[in-house]
Amino acid sequence: MTATKFSWDTEATRYDESRGGEARAEAAAEGLERLLPAGVRLLADVGGGTGIISRRLRREDRDVVVVDLTAGMLALAAQRLPGGRAVRATAERLPFPDASLDAITCVWLLHLVPDTRPVVTEFARVLRPGGVLVCTVDKDACHDVGSDIDDAIGDLHPRRGNAAGAAEQDATERIVDHGAAVGLEPAGESSFTAHLRGTSPASLAELIRTDRYQFWARRLAPVDRDGILSRLAALPDQDRKRPDPDFRLLALRKKA
Repeated sequence: MTATKFSWDTEATRYDESRGGEARAEAAAEGLERLLPAGVRLLADVGGGTGIISRRLRREDRDVVVVDLTAGMLALAAQRLPGGRAVRATAERLPFPDASLDAITCVWLLHLVPDTRPVVTEFARVLRPGGVLVCTVDKDACHDVGSDIDDAIGDLHPRRGNAAGAAEQDATERIVDHGAAVGLEPAGESSFTAHLRGTSPASLAELIRTDRYQFWARRLAPVDRDGILSRLAALPDQDRKRPDPDFRLLALRKKA
């Protein structure tokens, strides 16, 4: 089978369904709400994609704007949050004035950003004094649930070493350090279960073969890729789904 080059635009229509759908979005929104303070009136969900989480953060007294770079994702977000509440922009250059937002949420984005320092700096710029950033951190580490699938991937697992190009840019310590440099201080932590509906050896192998398993899989040498596929094929219960990961959330508050 010839792999199709990964694109967030082509992935948009199947993104939600392939990653836990409404159940995962509900769990994420509940986790975010636990760290959002009372009185948030204007919130930007940066990297909000299709808006499946963003729409759950709206309240009668809270306006939510989805910010994303992918046109395909934003087309879906615009249906969920109509009225110009889906905006195309990068996380490094947000379309908001200084000190204009009460809160920013950022779910499953920072691990994709080559350098998180300018992103956190931009978040600090647009947050008002007392405003809060709530973001996922340590995403790669959270994916390793200690199952036999993780053992099959072994040292090439991005959560166990850097051989395959593990993402470290969203490590808690790094985000806290970046925040401290621009006046953001820790304000709490939480977590939520992703409800990805589990990963089985067969489903993971298919994602790897079709070039859709994260970004690190595309950086594997052919011999390593073939080795992982061989070990996955040898596991028992090929269609049995292993446990879902718990994802970590960090809140940072802008100093008054």
